Amino acid sequence: MHFIYNISINIIIIVLQPFRIFSNRVNDFFKDRASSLNIIEQKIKPNDKTIWFHVASLGEFEQIKPIVKELKSEDHKLKILISFFSPSGFQASSNYSLAERVYLPLDTKGNAKNFIKKINPNVAVFVKNDIWTNYLIELKKSEIPIFSISSKFHKSQFYFKVYGKWFFNKLKQIDYFFVQDNSSKELLNLNNIDNVSVTGDTRIDRVKEIAKEDKQFTSIERFINNDICFIAGSSWQEDYTIFLKSIIQRSNLKTIIAPHNIVDSEIRNLEKITQSLSVRYSRIDRDLDPGKKILIIDSIGSLKHLYKFADISYVGGGMGNKGLHNILEAAVFGIPIIIGKNFKGFSEAEELVKLGGVKSIKSEIEFENIFNNLMSNKTILEKMGKINKDFIYSNSGGSEKIIEALRESLM
Repeated sequence: MHFIYNISINIIIIVLQPFRIFSNRVNDFFKDRASSLNIIEQKIKPNDKTIWFHVASLGEFEQIKPIVKELKSEDHKLKILISFFSPSGFQASSNYSLAERVYLPLDTKGNAKNFIKKINPNVAVFVKNDIWTNYLIELKKSEIPIFSISSKFHKSQFYFKVYGKWFFNKLKQIDYFFVQDNSSKELLNLNNIDNVSVTGDTRIDRVKEIAKEDKQFTSIERFINNDICFIAGSSWQEDYTIFLKSIIQRSNLKTIIAPHNIVDSEIRNLEKITQSLSVRYSRIDRDLDPGKKILIIDSIGSLKHLYKFADISYVGGGMGNKGLHNILEAAVFGIPIIIGKNFKGFSEAEELVKLGGVKSIKSEIEFENIFNNLMSNKTILEKMGKINKDFIYSNSGGSEKIIEALRESLM
């Protein structure tokens, strides 16, 4: 099976090569990864004490920030390398100064061997479920401790299917799992993996940090101008059909929409629907006038800070099959949250729907009813917000357990 896996990876690489001529995106995908080893050679020396974190994208990067911050405060000589798979995460972290950043080379035997040899980390940490087989094998050969943090497992994953058994066996290379919930621990235990602790979702510790940051957004404060504010975060086309008609009709409401896919075509589509009512964030200082009721966020990275301005929020991804986006970023500010119908498997959403801090809707009419209720009943609005904030503060602290384990691995 290992042979078939390696052949498959190499076939994918070969097949994609001609597309580099026609697609800057594909070309950059390979070119950026080709430079990773040179960057490591310049920034990390073989005898440095080093922790390597691998993240898929921006969300996972945000999760490890409290961990990295604490470790660096204890030992400023400690080298931390963060590898990314996704360009969006890498690009959004460009100003991050506590770690070196590279793209993860594709999971071939040669790439994995060279990458691990260059870093020679004291410990390797895979965040959530972006775990690569050849890297696991090379780390194990080099007797480097491997942690999986904030991971989550469920029976529908390919690891637990007949065809995924080989991949599951490779998970046993991992020295310790810090998982998000009891069901993940029980599933791993059932499959003879016992080196597991439940530490919760480290995103919770990160959003608590974000809530304490005093970032100023004077242009947004000017846009809201003390009106009621509705924020729709990480939204897609199927989300717009749920809430846009309702919010456009309201005269006493300011709306901030942050599309998940921030590309010009998406922004232009939103502008077409909202017509003269909207203004782009990048043009707010030039184009803002009293008739603008909708602000379209056309930059990456600010949404998590903007929820503090909201009285009511909507978090996208749950109306279609994209996957529900991060509701914790809104919950920490103590505001009601509305989501779409597809939230199964997102434990924080399942729990908060049960508790009543999050409302799930299936249609435009359901959105309208819930929104009207929140707009007219301050008691319900405040109650939902309190449920969400209490959830954050009662489930935080998981990062400290992981930090302690990393401390021990560095001794």
